[in-house]
Amino acid sequence: MRSTRDRCLAGGVALRFDCGDSSGGSDPVTSFKVEASEFKFDNTEWTALAGEPISITFTNEGQVQHEWAVVNLGMDINKGSEFTEDHVLWEIEKQDRGVTVTESYTFDTPGTYQVICALEGHVDAGMVGRLVVS
Repeated sequence: MRSTRDRCLAGGVALRFDCGDSSGGSDPVTSFKVEASEFKFDNTEWTALAGEPISITFTNEGQVQHEWAVVNLGMDINKGSEFTEDHVLWEIEKQDRGVTVTESYTFDTPGTYQVICALEGHVDAGMVGRLVVS
């Protein structure tokens, strides 16, 4: 798993697109917002460009901790008991309620990646989505 801290964008980087909301959609973007609550993400699909840094602003609007973990390509999790840390390609680590963080990562390989909240019980409660990298 690559460190999220190693991939942070420096201030002043020009973004090709600015998707300032969390609506997701079919057009790849270089930044988006994600809000987590019990037990869902505000959106279940996001898009990004392969080889381009993507900046994700994650806010935990819930009462318990949440995270945003991208599962390795082809290793989808159907239930929480299948999860191990080896499944994680990259993640925004668990955040307490009310916390907002922005982190960046470059997805080099196109494909559809599963996104989960990997905390115990959260996948089973429905905290899943997908990230389409083209």
